[in-house]
Amino acid sequence: MILPNSRYSNSTVATVEKDGSHVPVIVPSAAVAYSFQYISHAVTLGERVESIAFQYYTDASLWYRIAQANHEILWWDNLAPATIIRVPLI
Repeated sequence: MILPNSRYSNSTVATVEKDGSHVPVIVPSAAVAYSFQYISHAVTLGERVESIAFQYYTDASLWYRIAQANHEILWWDNLAPATIIRVPLI
């Protein structure tokens, strides 16, 4: 369920298969063109999106800003070392 005041309120939920299980994922509504400034970050072994958010924002709970800037990454639970991601400037 997506709450009405959520940033995903105009999105839908779909189910995809991952590791033999069906997992719900949020499918954003139609993309709206926008631009933002960012820093490129090369992921190192063992880094998680929360630790990257803490490194740049000193607040791990802002991980979603990084996720939103890297829509092509579907699974944030196992980032491969040397993956280049965008870290938005806030």
